[in-house]
Amino acid sequence: MTPTDAVVLGYTFKDGALLERAVTHPSVSRINYQELEFLGDSIVGAVVAEKLFGMIPEQGEGALTRAKSRVVSELPLAEAADRAGLTPLIKLGEAERSAGVGAHASVRSDVFEAVTAAIYLDGGMGAAAEFVLRALGDEIAAAAQDPGARDPKTALNEYAQRRGMSVNYEEISRTGSPHAPEFHVRVLVAGSPRGEGRGASKREAQERAAAAALAVIKAGKRK
Repeated sequence: MTPTDAVVLGYTFKDGALLERAVTHPSVSRINYQELEFLGDSIVGAVVAEKLFGMIPEQGEGALTRAKSRVVSELPLAEAADRAGLTPLIKLGEAERSAGVGAHASVRSDVFEAVTAAIYLDGGMGAAAEFVLRALGDEIAAAAQDPGARDPKTALNEYAQRRGMSVNYEEISRTGSPHAPEFHVRVLVAGSPRGEGRGASKREAQERAAAAALAVIKAGKRK
């Protein structure tokens, strides 16, 4: 990493090697972002939870849990990685780079969490918290404003449960390499296919399938 590369969203690394590790995909080296991502997941969750705790008073644990899950899920973290300028820094193996793995939400969100951990190790919890709040401030504010909103899978499950319907996800296909999989799933409501989704993880594909199903249901209500 050059001195310029070692600046991320206003934070300047003292040890640029930490940032380099945080953006290195497992396809490149055994020294990669996976362990940092494990640590960063907890740090991001704690920072977001503390902020929401002060912004959503007396609405119960359920509201806090739903608001937090909206902020720390895969897609918001991937978008935060983009805004922080991390996505172009991701180091990939040649095959993974050719396959466009760096664009996968699962990889970008992992890198965001890994960089958060790298900042924590380099500059302490205060620096890590500032980074998270700068990167996710808009998402936190939106979640606090509407803490009752559900993610697509939860919303679809609640819709089905109210009507005594089952919700099941089927894997249609899994393509790509072990380091760069793509999942294609469909969701069935009461046994009928209602939506499909693709993603770099099962969770991402299922969320997109659920969102597609909700769109179909909403369109049907308007008719």
